[in-house]
Amino acid sequence: MAKPGSEAAFPAWDSRRGDHRSHACLAAGMNETASRRRWLLLVSSLASGGLLNHHRHLVGALPQPLAADLCVYGGTASGVMAAMAAARDGLRVVLVEPSRWLGGMTGGGLNTIDWGRQEAVAGTTRGILKQGLNDREYRKYFADVLQEHAVAVVYEHRVSGVERRGTRIEGIILDQAPPDRFGCPIATPTRAAARQITADVFIDCSYEGDLMARAGVGYTFGRESRETYGESLAGVQPPLAVYRIDPYRTPGQPGSGLLPQVQDIPQKPVGAADSLTMGYGFRWKYTTSAGRLPIDPPPDYDPQDYELYRRGFVGGVDMFAGRRMRQLGVFESAVGNPFQIPMGNLSRALWAATVFGSNADYPDGDYATRAKIWKAQQDFVRGLTHFIRTDPAVSPNWREKALTIGLKPGLFDETAGYPHQLYVREARRMQADYVLTQADLEGRTDPVDAVGLASYGVDEWPYATVVIDGGVALAGGYYSMLYLEKRYRGIYKIPYRSIVPKRHECTNLLVPVCCSASHIAMTSIRMEPVWMILGESAGIAAAEVARRQVPVQDLDYQVLEKRLRHYGQHVWRGEAEDADSVDAGR
Repeated sequence: MAKPGSEAAFPAWDSRRGDHRSHACLAAGMNETASRRRWLLLVSSLASGGLLNHHRHLVGALPQPLAADLCVYGGTASGVMAAMAAARDGLRVVLVEPSRWLGGMTGGGLNTIDWGRQEAVAGTTRGILKQGLNDREYRKYFADVLQEHAVAVVYEHRVSGVERRGTRIEGIILDQAPPDRFGCPIATPTRAAARQITADVFIDCSYEGDLMARAGVGYTFGRESRETYGESLAGVQPPLAVYRIDPYRTPGQPGSGLLPQVQDIPQKPVGAADSLTMGYGFRWKYTTSAGRLPIDPPPDYDPQDYELYRRGFVGGVDMFAGRRMRQLGVFESAVGNPFQIPMGNLSRALWAATVFGSNADYPDGDYATRAKIWKAQQDFVRGLTHFIRTDPAVSPNWREKALTIGLKPGLFDETAGYPHQLYVREARRMQADYVLTQADLEGRTDPVDAVGLASYGVDEWPYATVVIDGGVALAGGYYSMLYLEKRYRGIYKIPYRSIVPKRHECTNLLVPVCCSASHIAMTSIRMEPVWMILGESAGIAAAEVARRQVPVQDLDYQVLEKRLRHYGQHVWRGEAEDADSVDAGR
């Protein structure tokens, strides 16, 4: 049987072959050929004349609605892999990306990709990441791959509604919402209900799970309690560190209110559940070279926003001291630094390029809430840099660092050097028939329907900046690449059941990024190679679902496994090749 969308599925009469099909068959064939040609023309117009090159004025020229075999929502690296894999197997695929750029964090700031155990990374993902590209090169590679596979890409649109019939998604409604000049999303769309897309199958590859949520699929966010899944590492933790800085606007007077950057979040008992999410931030690309791009303060810069740090310098507080745990029960020191070169990462300390806890409302927030948080993350570092450069309380060595630092040119030139992707380490998590938990990371499970392997240790960041014992504390977040199993070097399976919703909720959606997992499990799963692997497997599964016209829950795993192996995916821990682990910065 010809693959849907493949050239073989669109036969044309050829007099040289003496084709003697009926007129009805010939007409159907020619109609399908014409349809295929129209699709290729659409893809070509997007790639050469419009959205792929960020020319927004052509959006209105697209057909209404845009119909496809598969719609992938989210042009993260996982989304690119899903779209490529399905198109490779013959589907007509449209990919929707809210920003103007492909790859998410892979191309949005991660200059060293977190492999975990290298032997667990397989399929097409392995070959891509082995190239060691920089951010700009990843984005170009992904754009070229999608164009090569005739994937239609719609940029600068985000989902605002889902049309359902029974348990099936019939179509999605998109608002047009181009990002601002520094790459941050905007609060209000420039055009509501700008586009409709219909498809047989949908895949949500967004970091936030927005399509999943709007489709009515069950999800959660935050931290479960230890009792929820019997996870010893779950729930609220003791503070990572407490800094002897008065947290109140008027020192010693709680009634005066808290300083900016300190949150009024009551701390629950250790092991209890809460709704907090590990810290976000950008992967800044700093440089001290002569050609560096400027870091200017935000227009509304107020030195009072950084009073917390001024008090730290004046009081001689070691704001740079932190800690992490890479072996159970064993802490090691961590050092704060908001100007890391070349990683640009956060620090498990107060002196970091983010305010831990400022993202608390992000996972389940609306677009306006998220836009505010995203912009505040960017403006915080812009303002912090200006504070360090100008405030007399800052030590001379940090002032000198700030005066000589800038943004590296050539990577994010379209946004003045600012990375355009916020590092959303974790947001929503689907609740499906199989929930990955600490037991999977410990090697105590062996699911029979694996669609990929994961291998990173438990890895989290602080959850809030709060008041404890009259000082300022970072709430938890000290587990750092903590492995829980030795036999397989921390490698574990991710089952198909964890990327498909419950049957009664939706039967034509796959969710490889916000997959079904506990918070503890997601601290390991959340690495880009894993999401790329799961994206490719989801795309392969979508092609089989479309071909066989079955609910995603009814896809025969033996059929899927055969296709996964055909493309080099690893689904059993024993088949992972022997290779050294790659311990990269997170």
